[in-house]
Amino acid sequence: MSGLHTYETADIRGLESALKQLHGYCGELQAHASGATGAVSAQWSGIANNEFVNTVQTWQVGATILTSFAEYLATWAGDAATQYETAQSSTGSMWGGGGGAGGGGGSTAV
Repeated sequence: MSGLHTYETADIRGLESALKQLHGYCGELQAHASGATGAVSAQWSGIANNEFVNTVQTWQVGATILTSFAEYLATWAGDAATQYETAQSSTGSMWGGGGGAGGGGGSTAV
């Protein structure tokens, strides 16, 4: 039964890692969008330029929101995994096992 808890913790750590990658990717999107706006504005004018800039600004706002949420969720997942690991260790110590085996392991909330 304790192996199940190890995998659950690994899954949470995997989620944390994936969210950190998403955070980095969204930052790259923001940088590319900013660069594209400058390059196009130097070449285009009028309605085409305005529409492109407005569209890129929409993308930038979306990327900013995704970046912020990804950072928040990555932090949350990391904290949840740490708390779970601490509870698992405490439960294992209490029951004389390797973490999570025994009566308290299944009720640890994440």
